[in-house]
Amino acid sequence: MQISVFMDHILQAVSQTKKPLEDLLKQVKESGVDGVEANLTYLCEKKKVLKSLSDAGLKVSCIYEFYEMGIRDEKRRIKKHIKMAKKVGAGRILVVPGFLSEDEAKEALSYKDDYGKLEAFYDKNAAVRRMVEGITKAVKYGQKHGVTVTFEDFDLNTSPVCNMNGLKYFFDKVPDLKFTLDMGNFAYIGEDVLAAWDVLKDYVAHVHCKDRGEGLSSVATGGGYLPIKELIEKLKETGYEGYLAIEHFDMDNQEEAIKDSASFLRECIR
Repeated sequence: MQISVFMDHILQAVSQTKKPLEDLLKQVKESGVDGVEANLTYLCEKKKVLKSLSDAGLKVSCIYEFYEMGIRDEKRRIKKHIKMAKKVGAGRILVVPGFLSEDEAKEALSYKDDYGKLEAFYDKNAAVRRMVEGITKAVKYGQKHGVTVTFEDFDLNTSPVCNMNGLKYFFDKVPDLKFTLDMGNFAYIGEDVLAAWDVLKDYVAHVHCKDRGEGLSSVATGGGYLPIKELIEKLKETGYEGYLAIEHFDMDNQEEAIKDSASFLRECIR
């Protein structure tokens, strides 16, 4: 396994420490990190950063982007996403497909523990049907270019995939769609990540190592209450050889948090 970190965290560290980006990229590499998780829009707008990453010996592990597939055709943008991933050598992308209205989300969450009822609701929901159609096309296009398309358990109650049955619905409906396991996001919806692992482990193609502190606060990976070590052992048992991505948005000291998270994960994967 390899370790990556969100580029957003490095950029926040630049803002916090006033150190040059190149210096922090070098520090990140020296801490044992091999790659970065980057946003598609950011990479398109800041094309020179690819050279900075290369100079520091860092790869792009995954490219993520937010979509509105429930209300519009995103075909052109998803193709751009996949082509960027191929260009930079990232074997996977993360798609956040869109969101439900507050009323739709409220009803969907009332069914989250009953797959049959949730499936029936999603089957009738126009936005979800459009998301299924859009992501099906994305997966097929990704396969043509050697790029794996993934969903994650997104931590917002208006997301149709904020819980394990919501995710299972899309995996059932979209052949070859894969899972970015975010270790910290099931806690947001009150679900047990180990229970979710049992349901969704066969779909895992990428991993976000997000830990949680009091009140779902962001903490360095390994500094919270989630069973990170246990989940990594389970990943080892499946033969997972991909990235473990450090994720802790909005930390007061991202520089130190990245170092602490990398140190913890290095110990876990030995």
